[in-house]
Amino acid sequence: MQLSHLKIRDFRNLVDIEFEPCSGVNLVYGLNASGKTSLLESIYYLSHLRSFRTPYLSDLINHHASRLQLLAKATDQLDNQIPIGIERSKDSLEVRANQKPIQRVADITAIFPVLAIHPDSYRLITGSPGERRAYIDWGVFHVEQGFFEAWQRYKKALSQRNAALRSGQKPSYCKLWDKELEQSANHIDLKREKYIQDLYPFYLNLIEQFFPSQHVKLEYRRGWKKEESLRTVLEQTFERDLKRGMTQAGPHRADLYIQVDGKSAQTGISRGQQKVLVALLKLAQVQQFSQSAARHCILLYDDLAAELDKEHRKQILSVLKSMPIQLFLSAIEPDQIDLQGWSDVRMFHVEQGNMN
Repeated sequence: MQLSHLKIRDFRNLVDIEFEPCSGVNLVYGLNASGKTSLLESIYYLSHLRSFRTPYLSDLINHHASRLQLLAKATDQLDNQIPIGIERSKDSLEVRANQKPIQRVADITAIFPVLAIHPDSYRLITGSPGERRAYIDWGVFHVEQGFFEAWQRYKKALSQRNAALRSGQKPSYCKLWDKELEQSANHIDLKREKYIQDLYPFYLNLIEQFFPSQHVKLEYRRGWKKEESLRTVLEQTFERDLKRGMTQAGPHRADLYIQVDGKSAQTGISRGQQKVLVALLKLAQVQQFSQSAARHCILLYDDLAAELDKEHRKQILSVLKSMPIQLFLSAIEPDQIDLQGWSDVRMFHVEQGNMN
């Protein structure tokens, strides 16, 4: 999938911008607060219906406007044009793709897959387990059929069980959802575990290039005891769940544990190393997606020059150059990013919310 045309209206300080990116690498440059990151953010919003910078819609709609609008054309692997449109106000959201209304985020994400690496991406390592589950589930969703439906069933059963626990219902009533939880959980766990196994060779290849003298371990933890069925664990922990009013075992507690030379990547390595590791996790995911999904996603890399030292920047660019993807980079100055060797390059200068 590639973005071939984008019109942006009232997205942050981008009041009225229209441009046509190339299928290779697109470098968006400009001073801080010029709007270059907002441009990448708008592409991310087209896929996720949320920002990678803020949870607040009020931050995204230009303060002089009542709504934002994104109108895009994407091109699939068969060279078909897919129009995508989003209009968002404080009170309403309208999403259309291929002339049809889109009701779920999952549907637009499936049509227009986008990954982003940005200054806050290190939270994939330092943040909550939810950050790492989201990383896993983006990949599983795109390459494993049936995962999304199983996750929806699990979330519904979990919500009902938790509501029963909180309202002090009889144990027999609270346990009505245990069978559905176990069945859905097993499906989710199998898909996640397979995905991590498939992802690992891509990650290992990158690790050997960037951390040749260090041992980096990636461990998927499913959210309940590996040697026990979820049904058994739910029975064992029922009194504790009842006391706390929530279910504490299951795939909603899964995590991805990362170690470097026997130390947790959360606390045992520098922030710079964390940023490199996160970049490698995302690049491995892009590579695995291209192979398993038999199509390409779009990669956004915000402020690459500021995030990595010169040597790691050179290495990352070398990896990016070998990947058959559409790439969007941002930088303050165009000469911060060495784009020699790329055959398809376009540069876009953004200044005070305008493009030239």
